[in-house]
Amino acid sequence: MDIAAAASERYLVDRVMTASPAELTAMLYDAAVGALRSAQRLQGEQQHLAALPRIQKAQDIVLELRSTLNHDAGDLASHLDALYTWCWTRLLDASTARGGTGIADALEVLAPLQEAWRASCCTLTARAS
Repeated sequence: MDIAAAASERYLVDRVMTASPAELTAMLYDAAVGALRSAQRLQGEQQHLAALPRIQKAQDIVLELRSTLNHDAGDLASHLDALYTWCWTRLLDASTARGGTGIADALEVLAPLQEAWRASCCTLTARAS
């Protein structure tokens, strides 16, 4: 590993270790959406095997988001659980079928959730200041 890569990795570790729970969730959304956009681009270039690790990364992140839900919070958690389960299933389909709509379907759900989460975190951070 070269010096730049090591520094970048160290920065990411530091960023994760000092992040609030809200920031960690935002990072998960960012990583999932980024992985899916990359996978979508690769599939568009007919590089299906290269897209698989990115699809699997997004699946892992969706499972992590699902595992962090507080089901005592009520209907919102239940609805998010259903959305995450649906996204994970669509990504499973995407990893086994070339040319399907699984990645696009998952992005249609996760990208707006990412934007909404970012907007709500920024609002909360601004109010706390």
